[in-house]
Amino acid sequence: MQSVWKTSILFTIVTTVLLGLGYPLFVTGIAAVIFPHKAAGSLITLQNGTVIGSELIAQSFTSDKYFHPRPRPRATAMTPPHRADRILRNPTRLS
Repeated sequence: MQSVWKTSILFTIVTTVLLGLGYPLFVTGIAAVIFPHKAAGSLITLQNGTVIGSELIAQSFTSDKYFHPRPRPRATAMTPPHRADRILRNPTRLS
């Protein structure tokens, strides 16, 4: 009975280390070798070396007409019913 516990605990530790640490480090290392720019976050840097952002987060816009502010809060399926009615009746008052 004691050997079953010892084996199961040892197996849990080994698989946790292999699959929780080993595999992610292996995949990250392969990505860094094959796609170094993308694996580093596709950072955008100025000529002086200052990082100003990432290519993955924003899109490049050429005109101000493409700027759209964040939409106002609206009633959703997750909004409690008493609050949804209040928002739909008077969207300017969100308290």
